[in-house]
Formats: sequence, C-alpha cells, structure tokens
Amino acid sequence: MSKEQIQYFIFANNPVGEYDNSIWDTNNIIQTKEYYFDPKVGLINKPKEGDKVVFKEFKTKKYWGEAVVEQSCTPKNVDGRNTVFFKIAQINKWLYNVDTDSLYAELSNKSTRDRIVSITEKDYFLIKNEMEKNSVLSEKRQVELKEFWEGYKKSFDKKDIEEKLEMRMKEWQAYKSRIANGSFSLEDYTNTLSNTNGSLAGGYLCNFLERTTRQVFGSSKPGTAINFGVKLNNDKTTYTIGKDKPNGTREEAEEKFNKDIKPVIEGIVKSSSIWDIIRIVENNNIGAKQILRKLAVLDHQTDFIYIYSNDVINELYEEFINGDENHNLGKNAAISAFAKELFGMESSSFTDQYILSSFLWMLRHTKSIADENTPNVILYGPPGTGKTYSVQRSLNFVCQGNRDLYEVVQFHPSFTYEDFIEGIKPKGIGKDGNIKFELVDGVFKRFCKKAKQQPDKKFYFVVDEINRANLSAVFGETLSRLEKNYRHNVTYPENGNLIKTQYSTLIEQLSEEDKAALAYELIDGNAYFGVPSNIYFIGMMNDVDKNIDAFDLALRRRFKWIRKDCDYEVILERTKGKNWSEFDNIDIYVEACRYLNNYISIELGLGKSYEFGHSFFMKMSDIANRKSITTKNIETLFELHLRPTLKEYLRALYPESELDKRLDQSLAKFKQPFTNK
Repeated sequence: MSKEQIQYFIFANNPVGEYDNSIWDTNNIIQTKEYYFDPKVGLINKPKEGDKVVFKEFKTKKYWGEAVVEQSCTPKNVDGRNTVFFKIAQINKWLYNVDTDSLYAELSNKSTRDRIVSITEKDYFLIKNEMEKNSVLSEKRQVELKEFWEGYKKSFDKKDIEEKLEMRMKEWQAYKSRIANGSFSLEDYTNTLSNTNGSLAGGYLCNFLERTTRQVFGSSKPGTAINFGVKLNNDKTTYTIGKDKPNGTREEAEEKFNKDIKPVIEGIVKSSSIWDIIRIVENNNIGAKQILRKLAVLDHQTDFIYIYSNDVINELYEEFINGDENHNLGKNAAISAFAKELFGMESSSFTDQYILSSFLWMLRHTKSIADENTPNVILYGPPGTGKTYSVQRSLNFVCQGNRDLYEVVQFHPSFTYEDFIEGIKPKGIGKDGNIKFELVDGVFKRFCKKAKQQPDKKFYFVVDEINRANLSAVFGETLSRLEKNYRHNVTYPENGNLIKTQYSTLIEQLSEEDKAALAYELIDGNAYFGVPSNIYFIGMMNDVDKNIDAFDLALRRRFKWIRKDCDYEVILERTKGKNWSEFDNIDIYVEACRYLNNYISIELGLGKSYEFGHSFFMKMSDIANRKSITTKNIETLFELHLRPTLKEYLRALYPESELDKRLDQSLAKFKQPFTNK
C-alpha cells in the first residue's frame, strides 16, 4: 500500500486491571497481537491492511502505543460471543504515555469516546511528536537498547547463577532468623574473621553484605569501616565508634549498636513495603548506605537492580527517567521498573534481575569510551590500569561481537600519514623486474569509507599507544575533521565538511574506475575526504612514556581525556587463590598496594603517573598458594614484577648508587601493613 493510501485510526481499549484476561485488556493486545471489537462498533470495516493505529486507554486517558493493521476485520466467536478482530503487527508500546486531554483541542476528529476514531496523518504525527517530546529516551535509543539487551542476555549460564543464589540465600536465612527473633547481636554485626566461630557465612553481617554476597548481588562499598557506625578493632577488644571514638569500650559499642543500628536493620528486614524500606535505608545516621541498600535487596530481589553506587544510579536515572525522586534506592526501584517495561520483562525472576543489573552496569560504563557529544576520547594513566581491557570489553558490548564495527591499530614511531590516510606504497614487482608503486588507502581512510556506507550503524576506531607516533604528521590536514562540528554527516551528506588531501590531485588524474575506488567522496570529478559522523575515535596511552609531549594543543583540545588509575576495588574483587577462593587477609593486601603506590607518588616524588596499575598487583593470584597472603609472597611479587620497572622510573631522579636503597625502602613500605597487623 502506498503512503497516499495509508489511513490512520485511534483504537480504544481498557487498561490492565480492567476486565483482566478478557479481550479488552492492554496486555492481551500486546501478547496476542489481536484487537477485538463488537461487530456493531462504528467504522469497523474501514481499517485495512497496512493502515496505522494509535492505541489509547479509556480509563487512564492515555495514548499508549502504535501498530500496523496486518489483517482487516475478521469475525470470531469468543466464549459464545460474536466478535470481530484485527490482526496487528509492529506493536510499539510507548514508555512515555501521552495524556489524551492535552491534545483534544488540536485533533481534527473530536469523537474521542468512540472505540474507533478516524484521524488524519497530521493527527497521527501530532500524537507521535507529543510522545517524543515527553520522552527522555528517543525511539531510536530505545530500539538500540533493546538490540543490546537481546544480544547481551544470551551470554549467561542461568543454572550457574541460580546455584550461587541458592547458596547465598541459605546463608542469609541464618542472619535473617536472628534479626527476626531479636537475638541479632553486636558480634553478629561486626567482628574480625579470626574471632568468629564459623556459624555465619562471612563471619559477621557487615562482611557478608560487603564481600560474601558480591558475586551474586553486586559490589557494595561502605567507604571506610567507620561508616558501619561500630567496628571491632584488630585488637579484638576495643571498637571504633563513629568518627570521633577510635578506641571505644564494649559497653559503648553495645549502646551505639542497640540504639542506632539494630533498629534500622530490623526495620529493613521486617518491612514488606519497598517504599517503607526505601525510607528506612535512606533516612538514618549509618554512613554505609550501599551496604544497607544491599540488605534491602536480599528479600526484594525483583524490585531493585543490584547496583548501589550514587554515581551509577544517578546517571541511569537521568538517562531513563529524569524525574523528581531524590533517594538512591527510590531511583533504583524506578530504573528497575522502567527497564523491565522497556525490555518486555512482564515478570522477572532473580536470574532475570541479575542479568538486567549486569547489563545496566555495563551500559553505564560503556558510555565512558565515547558518546555522540564527545566522539573523540583518550584513555590515559599508568601502565596496568586496564585501559585496553575496559575498551575491549566495552566494544564487545556495544558491537555485540560484530568485529566489522571496530578497528584496533597500534601506533609506533615509524607509523606515517601514508599508513593512516593514504599514500604511494610498493605493490609488487612489475614485468620489468622493478618495484611497482601505487596510491593506496590507509587504515583509517578505509575504515571511514566503510562507515560512510552504513550510516545507521556506529563504528569505533581504536588506537593503542597513540602518543608513540608523530601525530601531527600522521593526521596531517585531516586533523580538523575529527571535531564533532566538522564531521561528515552521513545521514545528510550534503552538509559538506569535506576537504582535499595532499593526494586528492593525484586521485583526480586516475581512470574513472580507480578514481571511484580511491576517493572517499567524488563531487564533479574532484576527490574529497571527510570523517563520518558515525565514527567514534578512541585512543589509549601510558602517560609515563617520554613522548607524551607529541600531543600538541591542537590535538589535545579535540579529545575528551579520561584518566585511569589503579582500581583497588578490582584488586579486592579479582585477586583470588586456588579454585577462585578468597584470601582471608585480602583487605591487608589491598592496603599494602595503596601504601606502595602512595610511597612512589608522594615520598619518592614520582607522581601518580608512575604508580603501578591493579593488573600488576593481581599477579598475586599466581604467587600465593595458601589461604593467606604472606610477606614472602609480597617479596616475590615485588622482585619479579615491580622492582625492574620501578628501578627504571627511579633512574631519572636518583644516582645509580642510591637505587637499591630506594628499592629496598619501597619493598619495606609494601610489606608494612603485614608487619603492623
């Protein structure tokens, strides 16, 4: 059916909850893709195959979605009742509904109480545009997210997830029963692992919530032990109580626990309303809010996503909803409900919620590599901070395994403009025995031409060790085309933003066939180059490299710079012993890593760029073969993996005669938390 023949209609039905499981219900319309009417309804024979429909609910007065008529009016007997139905396709349930009253005056047909209303194309787009105006997420972004979700959720082993959940929930029940019957004690809340009898998983609740449940319910960070309100010290006698009492007595700790902490925990566990739980979690004086949020999740696994960080939740809430909720856990519940509706998760299990939480975490973190507002990004920092790993993981997520959508190259001192854009290169041996030279495309130009041919897709060009080449020479006159405002708009290519390169004149002198093959864009026989608007450029570099100064100001201002430092949370979570078991003194090891890096950057005066990244410290997994990390393990790691690199760093500041002394002092600082315990 041609566009001129398409008709537009409003179909009216009752909302979910009105006549549930009947042919009137919104959910049944979505599930069956059938829309039923009484045969006597006006205009019943008018909608035909290919016509477009906007849906509305009578009671809620909301336009809630759209579809296309796949099969026109067909009689059908339902439970002894004569009806007619339309087969519908391409159902799109809008996430942001439109109030019917708000558009009443502007619609050409005011018969809004009828089951079928004929409207004009202008009316149809008026309703659609109003929906888009009210939307935080555009329809294009919604489609993109749905595609990401469909690909992402297939990669999980649901049986493995369910087995982990079963184990953690059995462990949680031991805590929950004590909280419910009032026997939950100070020792059950805070302790040291060496001081527990093993009857509770994780030893005590704070550790259980922070670490034991991490793999199943996500990472929750208290900040410091002070934020728990009460914490047993390593001497197993005194307590840290709040910020001002580092050596409190047992009696003082009991008073603080019974007055300020135990009632909050009991309130969270005993409340059945998630809104009461949100109020209790967010409105108390306990600083470890992320830990309390996870406590709330344990018995409400499908109401919340397993993300507790303010930064992540705030960013997701702003992108999806951008509403008025102030509390983290309230935003969390709203994000969970929104995402489940977006992805059609009408009822979710723990496994579904686990995968959804992982998906949303990845979604937030992939935004850091590049976005439409900042298509050029440089990730920089010390070696071993996961720059390459984070980019590769993000690319696998956004490209869903499609290797054709990204290209990774590594710069080096001999990398040239001819390698990057275009140039004359050897192409075999001619008949006369001499080397043939031909004009060929460079790796970036080839990638730009590929992206230009697929304007509806996003492409990612990644350069590792970007500062090791002569960047001004490599980019040449094409540098300005990287800027967002000077990109070649592949959706509306007539916008220009094309330039001639130093080889354009040569291309224009070739045969028509060769000219068409080599030119990025040919206009009246003239060869031009541009950087497509659907390419995201990502560079990575270690800022200890001496040739970092290769980045002149012209280059620097065209990129968003993201620093990657040592992530101690990664060391805590990923440094494991045999069979992926946890070291019982991993906290002390993480503290030792901090000690060493602080010593390098501050006391040795090298600065943060010379600190070691977390991947260096994670090598402990291959060294320690017992339940605890020992000082001997620390010495082995230092001598094998850290000392040689640190020695090279120190040569720039200290004479050769002092190097061994400084290195020995560094090792002593690395071991200090173990000798102090």
